[in-house]
Amino acid sequence: MLESVLDIPYWFELMATVTAAVSGAMVATRARYDIFGVIVITIITGLFGAIFRDVLLQDYGIYAFQQPSLIVACVATAIVVFYFGQLITYITRAVDIVDTLSLGMWGVITVGKALSAGLSIVPAIMLAAIASVGGGIVRDALMGRPITAFQPGSLYGTAAVIGSTVFALMKVYGILPHYAPIICVVLVALIRLSSLMFGINTKPSHDLSMPLLDAMSKPVEHLKRHND
Repeated sequence: MLESVLDIPYWFELMATVTAAVSGAMVATRARYDIFGVIVITIITGLFGAIFRDVLLQDYGIYAFQQPSLIVACVATAIVVFYFGQLITYITRAVDIVDTLSLGMWGVITVGKALSAGLSIVPAIMLAAIASVGGGIVRDALMGRPITAFQPGSLYGTAAVIGSTVFALMKVYGILPHYAPIICVVLVALIRLSSLMFGINTKPSHDLSMPLLDAMSKPVEHLKRHND
């Protein structure tokens, strides 16, 4: 069984799962899915990121299957949102804050498990990114939606990667080991909330080929005119 590699209570991962599940359930109900569809999308959003993490870790089993209460929690969340979705919208701001905290939690939990499994810093960070956004990616793909994690907008996956990187470095080099998880969760939250409050967004691709070619051609044209 995959043991907890950090001094983090079970409710820590449960809260991260349920918060992600709420967002999935809300998306599914707004798409007018039936109760079965809402439950499936909720489970996918809440658990698939962590399932991918555990599959890639290979030797420790799938934590969600070892703790079926996580699956039950996702199903309960789906039912509540399906029948009382309008009430959930009244606490959207609170859900956003908890979702931001859970983003940092997934990073901390995943990096800790990956490093304890013998992986180096880079694979650990990669797994943290997968665990943080993997459920949302599968949800959007199944629903035929643009994948939110890949779209320009506020810092979400980027915040998770930055926080996971800082935590991995702190854990490997023994920097404030007792406070590193809290520091990194707070760091992710600050990055995410600052992005939302101050409009710090990622941008779509911008081709710099022509400006670069123009800049490179100017010295050549200057030399040509000089020689003439």
